[in-house]
Order: sequence, then structure tokens, then C-alpha cells
Amino acid sequence: MHPDPSRSSQYQPDPRSLTIGETRQQTQTSQGYFEGSPAMYDPTKETAQGRGWTGDDGYNSSSSRPNPVRTRTGETLTLVRANTTLSHIKALLKPVAFLIVGALLALGHHLFNNWADGRPVGSSPSVPSVWVFRVGTAFAFAFQTILAACLGFVICQLLWFSTRRNFLSLQDIDTLYQVERRDIVSTILSNAIRRAPLLVAITLLSFLLPIAAVFTPASLGVSSSANSDLAGPCVVSTGNFAEASNLQQGGILLSGYTPTAQKIAESAFYGGTVMPLPEYCGQNCTYFLTVDSFTFSCQTTGVTLPEGQMGTFDPQHPGPGIQTFWNATLTGSEADHDPTMPFYLGWATGGMVVPFDSSIGSSGSAYCTPMQARYNFQIRKFNGLQTVSYNMTPTDPMLEATTHDQNGQQPSTKALRLGAMALATRELLLGALSVRTNPVEIVWGFNSTARAASFLNMGLGETATFVWGDVIKGVEETAANVTASMLNLDLGLQNSTCAYTKTQLVYTYHRPNLWAPYGIALFVVALAFVFGVVVFLRYNPDNLTTSFADTVGITRNRDLDGLARLHDNRAQIEPLLHSVKFRLGDMGRGYIGYSTSEKSEQ
Repeated sequence: MHPDPSRSSQYQPDPRSLTIGETRQQTQTSQGYFEGSPAMYDPTKETAQGRGWTGDDGYNSSSSRPNPVRTRTGETLTLVRANTTLSHIKALLKPVAFLIVGALLALGHHLFNNWADGRPVGSSPSVPSVWVFRVGTAFAFAFQTILAACLGFVICQLLWFSTRRNFLSLQDIDTLYQVERRDIVSTILSNAIRRAPLLVAITLLSFLLPIAAVFTPASLGVSSSANSDLAGPCVVSTGNFAEASNLQQGGILLSGYTPTAQKIAESAFYGGTVMPLPEYCGQNCTYFLTVDSFTFSCQTTGVTLPEGQMGTFDPQHPGPGIQTFWNATLTGSEADHDPTMPFYLGWATGGMVVPFDSSIGSSGSAYCTPMQARYNFQIRKFNGLQTVSYNMTPTDPMLEATTHDQNGQQPSTKALRLGAMALATRELLLGALSVRTNPVEIVWGFNSTARAASFLNMGLGETATFVWGDVIKGVEETAANVTASMLNLDLGLQNSTCAYTKTQLVYTYHRPNLWAPYGIALFVVALAFVFGVVVFLRYNPDNLTTSFADTVGITRNRDLDGLARLHDNRAQIEPLLHSVKFRLGDMGRGYIGYSTSEKSEQ
């Protein structure tokens, strides 16, 4: 480059302010400054040498550029012909690769999490958990980094789109360059949003990409898992109630039940559950038992209750009478203590409210017969919690326990002890819950422990109500809970096989937590990339970048060189930075660059 005499030590700038026209005139007469900018590429003149440094007037240029179809002046966009030559389209390969790699990283993160899902922490294979989470974090940050690079291409295209669209002052152009470099202060706190809203929007989007790197690592978590596939030997109760002691009163014949039997029956009935059972195989295990015991087989169809069992109150004609909500009566004398004796059962949902909505509960009648039954229990202990499930099959009628059989044989030990437990359980169901009304007073009658049944919901308001659930199922479950609770008795031990529950930590993959942020990011970036490609092909046929070579090519022209010569004189240059407006476009003779509105309008 030739030396510039006007920059010599002998040169003194004119102290008066110069206009842009005078500045251009000085540039035209100065030695060493030539009007030049990157030559615009003309497809009809492309040679095998490719893009080179030409310049018809002696000024070196960075590349050849395509000539525009037409240009406009004023505050409108300069339209140019789309450049779809192979050499131009090659510039799209890198951002396309970035977008594809971002999608592959998201898929790789998914496959990695899917591989880890359900695996025990620290094993299968033995990978420290800290490295599992580090790998997921690496995927997330690589994803947001590669998409940010893809957005960098779009941001660069929008920079040229914005500078071609409007005449801008040098200060505005400088601000847009800072936005393109992702200066957050210039992006948010400047007037760039008015000058180039699309550029600012895509730049802000690039600032939000790290959100994906924050949320997606949390898609792989850790939870506890119970594995019940480990079987092993154990010793459990025999479940043989013939070995139980201290249950029945009477020696040869049953005459009642002991306080021990009463406590077991009441605990199961009032709580509606099984008493805590011994931990035969430890805290976390499951064992199985087959037990012969008793049940109550209740018939609900075609049952006619004894007259007056459910009171004399007529809801159609309210008045003095007895309203009964529960009543269970034996078919014979209670003094016989016969565990084989059936009983009638009637229940009605209601209360001292007229009218009462009885649809919220159940009402009905049943005829219940004590029976022998076989229970298959599954008893599970896990982390201090006990779960008892069962299958029950009625087998035979209850054994006689209060009389000798037809052969004169006395009752067996099993008959006496199961009879005592059936007697104690049936006793809890007998009795009535009723109310007697007359013009003077209301008299409540509670001569049955059924008021404490788990299948009864009594209101706690000022007006008493009785809402019954599934009574038949409740009666059956009461017998099952009593039977299971009897396993606390000393019934002897037997060898068995238990299923041991091993609790371990495993990785848990929550797919929405990964694909929601990744999917949104990929969709938005892909949409922005498509728009960037349109801008690139339509309004950047010269493949301009913010590289040093392209920057020199579009800024070395008479308009900008004239301002550059005033750089040392801040008093002269400062007003021009705000007042003189430039736009990227055709400089004439096949070159592009930043030209002033004055020149463009000539």
C-alpha cells in the first residue's frame, strides 16, 4: 500500500468541520486512496481461478461478488439475486453439520439414559455414579454448545440482512456488530432491538440455550427398587391351631373362650387389620402359610329376618317406635356357647334426620353360618411395614365342640380351639344398635360392639348417623384377620422357603425431562436456521462473514476512508458518527460496501 502524504507529520487538519461531501472530495484527491470494495460476483465471468483479489481502479479487494438484479435507495431492503452456485452453498455445510450433530447428541443422551435406566447404582457394570451423571452433563453442554454454533451462522446472516435493510449510523452499525458477537449489554440495553429486531431475538435465543443444559441432566435420577426374586430357606410358624393353648374354656367340652382369645378377636375386629406378626425371616422378606381355620359364610338372597329384628319405625309414617341400624341374633340360645350356631344379620344406613339419604351407604340382611375354611396367606415385611393378603376357600361345617359326636367321642383339640376363636369373633357381631323415639325423649340403645366395626362410618356431627360399607366383606375379613393374628401364638415351627426382598438404588430415566428441553431447542434452532438459509441465499450471495478479510473488503472505500482520515480530530468525527448513515449495498462497478445515503441517492 502506498504511503499517505496527508498523514505525514507536516499535515495539519483543517480546524473547521468538514461535511461528508468535502470528506469524499479529499479522498478523491488524496494519493494512495482508491475507491474500492469487494467486487460483486458475476456468474457469467467466473473463471477456473475462483475468487481472487481484483479491483479495476487499483484497490485490492477480497473477493468477487455476484451483481445485483436491482437496487433501491432509501429505508428499504436491497434485493439481490439468490446465489445457488455450488461454491456458495458449500458454506452451509458447517451449520447443517452443527444441527445434525446437535440432534445426534440429543439421541446419544437418550440412548445413554436408556442404557442406565433400571441398572443398580455402581454396578452392572461397575461405573461410579458420579461419572454416570458427568457423562449426562457432558452431553447436555455439548448439545447447547453445538446449537449455539449453528445459531452463530444465523446471527451472522441477520447482521448482513439488517445492514442491507436500513441506513444506519456508524454507532448503530457498531452496536449491531457487538450484538453479533453476543455482547449481552449491547443486546439488551441498547437500541438494537429497534434497528434489528430479528438479530436481537436470535441472539437472545442463543443466551437461553444453556437452559437445556440445566434441565436435561436431571432426566436421569436415582430411586430405590425392591427385588423379590431372591428365594432362601427360612423357619416359620406351622399355623396348626391344634397346638395353641389358653384359648378355650372347659376341659372336654367347650364352655366359652379365654381373655387371650377375646383380645385377639377384638384387636382384629376394631382395627380392621392383622396384629403385627413375628419377623420369621427378617425385616424385608415374604413368606407363605396354609392355615385351616374358620369363616362366616353369609347368604344374602332370599333371607327373611325374624319379625321385629329391624325395629318398628316406619319411615313413611314417622312417629313413636324403634329404629334399628344393626341387629345380629342367633338362631338359638346364646347360653349354649355353640360355635356352629348360625345367626341372622340385618343392617340399615340411616340417622335421626328426616329424610335421610340412604344411597351413600348399604342396607340389607343376611343369614351367616360358621364354617371351616382353608387360608393361603402371603405375609410380607418391607421396611417395617406389614402386608397380609390371602385366598380363602370354605371347606366343611364347623366341628362340634359343645357335645359328643354320634359315636360318643369327645370334641378334638382343634374343634375346641377353633370353636373358641369363632365364638369370640361371633360375639363381637351380635347385638343391636337402635334408637327408640317417643313424644317425650329419644333413647339410644348400643348393646353391640358392632359400633366399633371398621366397616361402619359414624358421623361426628350433632346428629348421629350410621353409614355401612360392604358388611358381608367386612364380616369375612374379620374372620381372616383373626385367623392371621392367631399366628402370634406359639404354634410350633416348620421349615419353609421365603422370598427375601433386597432393596437397592437404581437409575431412573424420566424421558419427558430430557426430550422436552431438547425437542424445544432443536425445533426453535432448526426454524431459525431455515430462516438464516433463506437470508443467506437471497441477501448474502457474497458469503460475507465477520472475518478480518471481509471486514476490510466492505469498509475500504472512499466514503469510510474519508471518515477514517478524521479519526484524530474527535471534534470533527463525533458528529459524523451519529449523523452520517451507511448501508451495505452496491458501490458501483461490481463492488459492495458500506455507502452513504447521499451516494446511494445520486
